[in-house]
Amino acid sequence: MIERFKNIFTGLERAHGVTIAEDTNGNGTKIKGKSFVKRQPVTNELWQKHLDGKENLGIIPINDDNQCRWGCIDIDSYAGFDHKKLINKITNMKLPLIVCRSKSGGAHVFLFAEKFLPAVLFRSKLKEMAAKLGYANAEIFPKQNKVDMQKGGTGSFLNLPYHNVKMTMRYAVKDDGAAMSINEFFEAHDKVKLTEDQLSKLSIQEEKVVDNLLK
Repeated sequence: MIERFKNIFTGLERAHGVTIAEDTNGNGTKIKGKSFVKRQPVTNELWQKHLDGKENLGIIPINDDNQCRWGCIDIDSYAGFDHKKLINKITNMKLPLIVCRSKSGGAHVFLFAEKFLPAVLFRSKLKEMAAKLGYANAEIFPKQNKVDMQKGGTGSFLNLPYHNVKMTMRYAVKDDGAAMSINEFFEAHDKVKLTEDQLSKLSIQEEKVVDNLLK
């Protein structure tokens, strides 16, 4: 499980993100906490602790070559976000995205590739998709097209899904709004991950509006 999860969310390996929750609102979603980048390697132990629920692991998607294998539209929300409605939009627009419930109760909308591809390509496609989905102001990960790694730059991290995998509240969401198990997520990932050619040629269409009026 660890190797497969790690392979999907691999990124910068010499640093990672740490988030320490200071309080919750009673249902497991965050109110406040502190986050920072730790300039230490991402070890198998950290991946395991994340899945075990012992520590939060944040991964920086952009690597030392300014490439990534995944990107994300971060839709922040603290109350009553409708994941199913968002998935319906994505399905209607035929976008190769997976929606996960985020730490805040909002949505992390992931785009995946088979191999490392230029971060600038990910960002341009994700920005366009975010706008068409109605979230033009959402944060995009990776946050940078290019990071000056020679000067010690690291880029920005995103907290991963499936923290405390056996009882996680950060799961991928099915079409009907139900939670995916991690194995179901693995299967979904394999269906939507793109080649470089597929990502380059990906066309983002406007959402189709279905007219339900009787004629």
